[in-house]
Formats: sequence, structure tokens, C-alpha cells
Amino acid sequence: MTSKSIPTQSEVSARIQEFERRYPVFTICDGGVSLWRLMRFETAAQLQNLKLQRAPIPRSQLLISLPRAAWQFATARREYSYIGKTSKEGLRDRRNGKYRDIFFDDLIDAVPGGALFASFDNAGFAMNSRHMHRKPIFDDTSVVVGSAILGRTFGKRSPSKSSTRLATMISSDLNLPEFTPRQVQQKYDVYRYRAMIYRNVLRRFGVKIVLAANTGLFPLIAAARSLGIPYTEIQHGDFDVNHPDSIPASALDTDVSSLLLPDRLAVFGQHEVEHLSGTALGELGRLRAVGSPAIASGRSLREKKFRSDPKQPIIIFTSQSISQEQVAQFILDFLTAYSGSIRFIIRLHPGYVGDGDTYRAIARRDPRLEVMEGGAMPPTHEMIALSDLHLSISSICHYESLGIGTPTAVLGMPGHTNMTKLMGTGAAPLIESPEQLAHMIRLRNWAVVTSDQSNYFFRPGYITNMLELMREWDLEMQ
Repeated sequence: MTSKSIPTQSEVSARIQEFERRYPVFTICDGGVSLWRLMRFETAAQLQNLKLQRAPIPRSQLLISLPRAAWQFATARREYSYIGKTSKEGLRDRRNGKYRDIFFDDLIDAVPGGALFASFDNAGFAMNSRHMHRKPIFDDTSVVVGSAILGRTFGKRSPSKSSTRLATMISSDLNLPEFTPRQVQQKYDVYRYRAMIYRNVLRRFGVKIVLAANTGLFPLIAAARSLGIPYTEIQHGDFDVNHPDSIPASALDTDVSSLLLPDRLAVFGQHEVEHLSGTALGELGRLRAVGSPAIASGRSLREKKFRSDPKQPIIIFTSQSISQEQVAQFILDFLTAYSGSIRFIIRLHPGYVGDGDTYRAIARRDPRLEVMEGGAMPPTHEMIALSDLHLSISSICHYESLGIGTPTAVLGMPGHTNMTKLMGTGAAPLIESPEQLAHMIRLRNWAVVTSDQSNYFFRPGYITNMLELMREWDLEMQ
């Protein structure tokens, strides 16, 4: 991979927004829904060309969700104050032998009336799901599978004029011929059936508020809105003005309801509130800083248990499965340049495959290097909390590290310019060579993270903040 073949997220965002200035793409609708809103993320991902690959989920595990969900639907208890929509990938916090959802389990433990909807979207978390702290009341993998079948089987035979028009614009102007009218139409058909199923599920369970830890769940947004149910999106990963699902304020010139925006976006901290203020959600006043239970737990762990060993520093690198060859060579060169004792941990990404074998081959030659699976215990936030220094290329873990209180640094690999603003604050220095990293570790001259910095990136008091948000909904619905 080269920096030329992997444009930065900001470069892709600039190209997308220029496309939106030339064409009124947000106004191209079917059934009152902006087709471009449905296609924007996929288009951006194709332009960025990261070629990330998720581990395939066995078909049997997908199909078994159908009878399970049917039973859950038939025997459902009605009237839930709120549900947390998550996925099995959220089972990354192990306590007392049980795996907890990092987004919602702490909240549901503290605030009665809640429950989980969870889908199985990652093959690496099958064992975690067998030992979960809280079972979901509904397996909405079935909604994904069922709507995909219905949309492909009973969708429109010929693409609509709207689908054809949008596909032609994407194909010709962005040079993406794979975005055909048939593909755009199928995307809408699957969306339509998925929203219909979610509507029936939300009504059956008597859900009062939906909290969802992901972007792009447009059918669930549409279903909640059709029933008058408030929908709050919980920040999951890095979400800034360049994220494909971060809609610019200029899109508000069209019918806002067609954009399928969440009623609130609950972000990690004041950092996101400030940086997203000029987006559509910022202009609409829908941003709320709430923090994160996992980061609060990591910060507490670091304060209570972390003591740096001057004889053996602990360095953790969180992999994103990008720039694999460059990262492997960087680590080899670093281990050559730094001859001292060190514990260098590579934490693989929990969602993608492809780089583990390369790193393990290096570890077999140098015992100072350790390779940990993305879903292994302890969870990533605990590993960061108990490390002297965190490293990555362009990851939300940079911000999480600062929230926990662990110094972080950016490796100068293709994609690192996504962290330009963070590096500009001085909170995350750029490491441009293995020798520079070796020099930093010899001198132990990484910065100290202050409590003000941690609070800026992750607001303290997650449970209290979420209660404030839910009370806000109660007042609006009265």
C-alpha cells in the first residue's frame, strides 16, 4: 500500500463535498428518503480504498438468528423504558468471568427499565457471546438477514428513475462504475424492508427510547421516527466532520426528515461538540457530551494500579489493519534500534483480519514483542491504562488513551494525517522513524496527560449524563 493509493479521510471528505456542491444529490429521494444518505458511507469507503476485510460469519450462525428472533418476538414482554442497540462486538469487558457490553451494560445495571437488542456482526466474538453478562431480549441479526432476503427477492424489478439518476452521477463524476442503478435500488429496497421489520419489533416490545451505538442504522431511525420514539446515537469510534455519516450543514437546505438524522448524537466529550458544531447535527443543536463507561473504567484502573517500571516500559500499539507492510518493517527496525528491555504489545483490531500472522512471525524472533487478538482479555482500554505509552496510526484509541490518561503518539504511516488536528494540539506527537521512537523510549520523554485533557476528550460521569439526556426526552414527550 502507498499513501497515493490510500487517500486520507479528509481528502475523501473534500471530494465528496465537492460532488455535493455540483449536484443536488441530497434531494434525490425515494419514499421520502434521500438515496444519497443511504449511499454516502459506501461511496466514501470505496474512494478511500482501505480494503479492510472482516472475518466471515458462518452462514449457519446468521440463519439460526431467524428462529431465535421469532421466539423472542412471540414471547416478548412489553414496555421497555429504553433499549440499547449494540452488537456482539461490544462484548469486550470481562468481569467475574462474564463479558459485558462496553456501551450499555453499565447503564442498564444502574438505570432500571432498559434492555439490549444485539446483532452478530463479527465472527471473532462467538465465545464472548456464550458467556455474556446480559442476554439481549432480541437478536436483530434476524432483521438484517430477513430484510436482505426480502429486499433482493421482492424489491423493484427495474431501478427507479431516482436510483438511476444517482447511480449515473456517482459512476461518472466519482469514477465508481460499480455503483450501478441496480445496486442503488437494492440498497433502498433492503432499507425499506428493514425499516418495516424494525417498526414491528419496536412496537411489539413497547420501546420508549432507542439508544444505538453505531452510525448508519437508517432503518432503525426511520422505524423509531414513524412511532414517535426518540432516537439517540451513541458515539462509536472516531466521529468528526470528515466521517462519511457526518452530514454537512449545507444538506439542511433540503427536507431534513429525508436525511434520517438521529434526534441526538451523544458524543464522548467537549472536543467533539466543538468540532462538530458546524455540521448538520451541530446546527440543529442535537449534540450532547456524555463520556464513555469503558474510558471511565480505564482511567480509574490507571489511577489505582499503574506504576511504571523504569527497567521495562510497556508500549501498546493498536492495529487498524492498514499499512501492514510498513508497520511490520517499522517494528522490526525499532526492535533493532532499541536494544533495551521492553514489553511491546500489538493489539489487533477486533473487526478486521489480515495482519496477525505478519506480527507473530516477528514475535517468534524477538520475545519482547507480543501479539494479542482484538477480542482477547483484558479489553483494549485496560491494556492502554496499564501501559506507559500508546501508539497507533489513525485511531479512536488515540483519543481513548488521552481520556484514560495514557500518553499517545502517532506513527507517520499512510493515513496518519487524519490525526493532524490532534497532533496540532501537542497532545499526540508524530513519530516519523523507528529511531525517533527508540530515542523517545530511552529518554522516557513522553508527555504527561492532565486531568483537564482527559475531561476535554471524555466527559466524566457517563451514567449521570445519560440520565440527564433521558430526562430531556421525558420533558419533550410530555
